Amino acid sequence: MKKTEEQRMKISKLLLCLAGVLWLGGCNSWSWFGPSPLEQDYGNSVRSNLAQSILNPRAGLNDTPAVGLSPTAAVNELEHYDKSFKGEEKKPAEMKITY
Repeated sequence: MKKTEEQRMKISKLLLCLAGVLWLGGCNSWSWFGPSPLEQDYGNSVRSNLAQSILNPRAGLNDTPAVGLSPTAAVNELEHYDKSFKGEEKKPAEMKITY
């Protein structure tokens, strides 16, 4: 009987150690599997902007504004957007009492 309890204690200690190792491994952000997609993309926007400025170095000197919506269309769109968050007002139920 002592041997089975002793074996249970050894197994439980082993499982506890294994769980601890796996938990600490998870804290390592899974670097065993290579860089994350965010790490792989790191710096690409800077390199892209640098390449664009090399292709057209005078692009930053252009003073003309970007073409967009007309002011009235923009106001209409903004109002429509704001209204989309408001639900329909529910009328309270009316009760008619007749004698």
